[in-house]
Amino acid sequence: MRLSEILEGVDIKNIYGHEDVEILDISINSKNINKGYLFAAVKGFRQDGHDFVKEAVGRGAVAVITNKKMDISAHVTQIIVNETRSVLPFISKNFFGDPSKSLKVIGITGTNGKTTTCYIINSILKIAGVKTSIITTYKSFIGNREIKFSRTTPESLDLQRFFAESLKSGVKFVSMEVSSHSIDLHRVDYIDFDYLIFTNLSQDHLDYHKTIGKYFEAKSRIFDVKNRKFYGSGRAIINIDDGYGKRLFDITGLEKISFSINNPGADVRGSDISNSISGIDMLIKIKDKNIRISTPLCGVFNIYNILAAAGTCFEAGISTDNIISGIKNMKGFGGRFERIEYSQGPTVIVDYAHTPDGLKNVLQTARNILSDSGKLELVFGCGGDRDKDKRKKMGSISARLADFTIITSDNPRSEEPDSIISMIEEGFKKEGVGKYIKITDRKEAIFRAISNAADDDLVLIAGKGHEDYQEFENGRRIAFSDSGTVMEYYENKK
Repeated sequence: MRLSEILEGVDIKNIYGHEDVEILDISINSKNINKGYLFAAVKGFRQDGHDFVKEAVGRGAVAVITNKKMDISAHVTQIIVNETRSVLPFISKNFFGDPSKSLKVIGITGTNGKTTTCYIINSILKIAGVKTSIITTYKSFIGNREIKFSRTTPESLDLQRFFAESLKSGVKFVSMEVSSHSIDLHRVDYIDFDYLIFTNLSQDHLDYHKTIGKYFEAKSRIFDVKNRKFYGSGRAIINIDDGYGKRLFDITGLEKISFSINNPGADVRGSDISNSISGIDMLIKIKDKNIRISTPLCGVFNIYNILAAAGTCFEAGISTDNIISGIKNMKGFGGRFERIEYSQGPTVIVDYAHTPDGLKNVLQTARNILSDSGKLELVFGCGGDRDKDKRKKMGSISARLADFTIITSDNPRSEEPDSIISMIEEGFKKEGVGKYIKITDRKEAIFRAISNAADDDLVLIAGKGHEDYQEFENGRRIAFSDSGTVMEYYENKK
């Protein structure tokens, strides 16, 4: 594609060189540049792409987009813009032919429930015979082909490439998680969303957003009618049992439907609910239709995820029979209240809960399915270099809701694990209740929890879910899996 076509509609400050040069591909990583590429110098949190412009040119870039004039060969076209990051999604859309306009794109945002809601929607669509793609924290697929990404919501360039490949593969629907970071950092700009789901909002990512108000503002941006040129004119599907969801439902100018357990006037409502370790059975009213669903998923949080998925698929024209079957076929997965099956010992559940509200929800669910004679034992820690304020809060929640807690390490990153553990411990001291011990080594903590538990107890291992690593200083990672560690414990007992 000609550079002039890629730049069509871009607000450009200056151009040095020719616009009629042929561009074979685009990259923001200088290491991936080949002859004939366009390099976009994006400023990140740790590195600035402008520092790698000369390397990109040396590797064959024929054009570069930057925020400032660079001292490079006059043979290389240089495009100067106000902010490369905000221009990247636009040029990516142009280069790949605006593929999201030819797809049905479902975006799911909120603090908790995004991944599971994506997977329930995907299950329903597959039952309906629709070819799908999916982008989640857990795994991403184009059809049945797994695609690897390094973050919850990929960069705009990767997203547009993903949509283009999906379209070539015959995909009709794409379901994707939309993080607050991706909205704030322009990663999801110029995606034509057909449906936008809001699950809930509670404390998370305050290391980045600083306040819950700014966090909500970032999430709500994609529901603002003033921003339709960025996000398409999709319908909003909103949880009105959540305080922030109710507020969003009241202020959005998009065509909208509500989902709820508590509000009889909601467009999608769950009632006559049975919720146990065996799963969920409930009646769902979707506008003028009533359907009964059953699923092996359990927990109040999954009731909301199911309502969001059912309402969205109904709006998309999927039959109620396929909605029922898709929900029924959905199994637990990827550290989302995932029961680790073994022939002996206590019930062991691995969950990704890493926020105060998420931890509270999974502990309450675990308490509800616990046998009368059983005890609830929790193993959890908090990630380093992230919102420190939530550590004490999560300690307080575990003190109140678990019978016994082992505070351990999560992904300490650049922080000392024992320092993080001490901040969590402050929550127990504040409450003045709750039995706990501290074991820094996560493997040792999990082994101790299972060995201490009786057969009718429930051991909840929270925080890392599907992750198969622990992250330490300077990005160093070691292989580690909560579910794998549970299985290792039982294998060692043979």
